[in-house]
Amino acid sequence: MPRAAPKHSLPLNTQTISLVAAIFLLSSVLWAQAAAFIFPWQEKPLRVWMLDVGQGDAFFIEFPTGEQMLIDGGPDDSVLAKLGSLLLPWDRNLDAIVLTHPDADHVTGLVGVLDRYKIDTVYETGIRAHTPYDEAFVEHESILSGRTQLIAGDVIELGEVTLTVVWPDDSQAGTYPEKRNNFSINLLLTYGETTLLLTGDSESIVESSVGSRVGDIDVLKVGHHGSLTSTSWEFLQATRPEIALISMGRENSYGHPHPTIIQRLEDIGAAIFRTDFHQDVLLTSYGGEPNVEPSPLPF
Repeated sequence: MPRAAPKHSLPLNTQTISLVAAIFLLSSVLWAQAAAFIFPWQEKPLRVWMLDVGQGDAFFIEFPTGEQMLIDGGPDDSVLAKLGSLLLPWDRNLDAIVLTHPDADHVTGLVGVLDRYKIDTVYETGIRAHTPYDEAFVEHESILSGRTQLIAGDVIELGEVTLTVVWPDDSQAGTYPEKRNNFSINLLLTYGETTLLLTGDSESIVESSVGSRVGDIDVLKVGHHGSLTSTSWEFLQATRPEIALISMGRENSYGHPHPTIIQRLEDIGAAIFRTDFHQDVLLTSYGGEPNVEPSPLPF
């Protein structure tokens, strides 16, 4: 009997592997979203995504009660692809967006979000940059009817999750006219035993007030992309974060994060997650100790 010719498998190239990985990740995200409808009785966690949008900030929050909030939008339209990975294809509604301050690396992506999504509530400080993207944000037809300005003491409650505004103070208006960073909205998120402080681009002069107000926290969103202007040693001693999140672009021209900041975070004992190394990062909490891990999205 003639011997069958040996079978040879074709080598998988990098593009094929990347495509398979992307399909798997997208399927996982879609399944996680659909499971909320298929198994509505399952306990839903708090999820906070630090999105890899380059040299800027964008954080997406899914609350256990189902609401969705986007905090800042990054420097371009990259956030739209991230939302496309996180939301079901027919989901074109966000319960809220927050603009911490109107610098281009925070506001630009929000303009595209306003173009494509229905937004129920828009939160901001009212401080203006008078740049094309900031003006496009303010004048967007979807929010001409009004925006909600946040000041210290305001509280947003969504189920058992509380977002407390710890900065800016109303009395600080006009104190730093040339420093929009120091008007950044600072939010303390509390869910059971989980605490997360979101700081925008606040610098050390603001941190001295914020640190005394919040005390010990689990997770710190490091201010100003790890710039030396922020994350003072005194602030870290006041808050003692166990986990630090840093959002910045790969090989950015600013040198973020500054080596001194990394050393301070290591000295305080914080585990560091950064978008230039880990891409998208996911915090998950059921009200106890939060879990934080790299979780790159397919797009």
